[in-house]
Amino acid sequence: MSLYSLKVEKYVIGGLLKHPDSLSEVDGFLNVGDFYNEVHQSIFSVIRNSIVAGETVDVVLVANKMSNLGISAKDEVNIFDYLDSLTFSAPNPKAIPEYAKELIKYRIRRELYDTANDLQNYVSNCNNESIDEIIAESDGIYSDKILSYELDDNPENVFDGLEHEIEQRGENQSDDTGLLTPYSEFNRLYGGLRDGNIYAIVSRPAQGKTTFINDLCLRSAILNKVPVLVLDTEMSTNEIRFRMAAAQTGVPLWYLETGKWRNNQEMFDKVRGYFANLKKHNYFHYHVRNKTVDEVCSIIRRWHMKHVGRGNKCIIAYDYVKLTGEKVDKNWAEHQAIGDKIDKLKRISEELSAPVITAMQMNRSGENHNRSSGSLVHDSSAISLSDRLQWFASFVGIFRRKTIDEIALDGAEFGTHKLVPVKTRFQGRDAAGHQDLIRRPVTDETGQEQGHQMVYNYLSFEVSNFLVQDRGSLQTIVDESIGRRDITQPPASGDGQLTF
Repeated sequence: MSLYSLKVEKYVIGGLLKHPDSLSEVDGFLNVGDFYNEVHQSIFSVIRNSIVAGETVDVVLVANKMSNLGISAKDEVNIFDYLDSLTFSAPNPKAIPEYAKELIKYRIRRELYDTANDLQNYVSNCNNESIDEIIAESDGIYSDKILSYELDDNPENVFDGLEHEIEQRGENQSDDTGLLTPYSEFNRLYGGLRDGNIYAIVSRPAQGKTTFINDLCLRSAILNKVPVLVLDTEMSTNEIRFRMAAAQTGVPLWYLETGKWRNNQEMFDKVRGYFANLKKHNYFHYHVRNKTVDEVCSIIRRWHMKHVGRGNKCIIAYDYVKLTGEKVDKNWAEHQAIGDKIDKLKRISEELSAPVITAMQMNRSGENHNRSSGSLVHDSSAISLSDRLQWFASFVGIFRRKTIDEIALDGAEFGTHKLVPVKTRFQGRDAAGHQDLIRRPVTDETGQEQGHQMVYNYLSFEVSNFLVQDRGSLQTIVDESIGRRDITQPPASGDGQLTF
């Protein structure tokens, strides 16, 4: 396959000479570097600059400017005759954008050829690097070039084609807009897990976020019949597999790790039944304790190519965002390095059209030291190094254990943990009206209602033996506590205090 086409280059130049107005159709993506021939590069530059300057473009104008630059087409042909000949074979103006895109294809071939040479030179000259470092660097050379190719980068009228798209959705209805999770309330309020988006779970250590993420990933993968990859910075695959088995069987972890499950018939039956269902679990785990984000992205791409395939659905999780094997530039602060990591995770989610679930540590300012209040800082400042996460994530939620007071207030039947949304970009079916704030009745020690408080909504979960079960949202708790009375009326004066 040729790396250039002089014929196509002539078609584009001749077309622009004869139909200068066509420049607006190609100027958003066509550049001087898309032409292989140096003379053609100069001609295109002169045509474009002249049109931008408001000049009337024709063969005479362009020929004069080319002559002033000391540029000729060939030794035996002057520039005027060369340009004039191009106009005779000029294509229809409607065809010019298509020929321009053909030039881009040739330019991409040339760049990929050069990239292959760069890759060859790197592999030939690398010395003490590890295998993972070599693969990651090689993958980065190739992937950076691939991701740079985008033809349709012009601004779009948001209403173009909107009627058709909405009509199509009406003819092909669905209950959810993303992959279903095992948590019905999350699906109802936030629409599941959407392709190309980051879902961040923020927590202090030992609050159960790893259990939550693994449960979310495994059961979502089973529910949607898609593979999942969990990249873990702390726990080994062997640690995770026993936890997952405990969650799925209901058999306590100690019995599984010691083998004592064989001495109890009920446990025996549960474990053997679990074995029969393992074939449906496409759950991949990788311990990435010392891997850089570039190495992680390389691992993701290789896994996706082998176990998923382009165009197919999957789920990816990264537990959790922190500096691992990164070599931080001396001019970078830690939050800048973390930001770069989040940026690359976002890019891989878009590249593979997959939701990425990640975890992040909470600052100590986000902890609730007043155990009697049950309050939690509901602010992005509670999230460590959070700027890039706030920008790129579609959903950010703070996950923590409920305090004893909160369990007493909510009722033990509404679980042990809560997920408080800090940022939600998408809405599910029933989000409108109670996605953010709920009017919650306030009672005294005798149980008598004393008014209402405006409270941020949250999701309730029961976490036990590494199994996570949905217990509804705060709206569910309020509806239960007031016997589904109408709470749509505004609160009385003085009882609208906002709490978290």
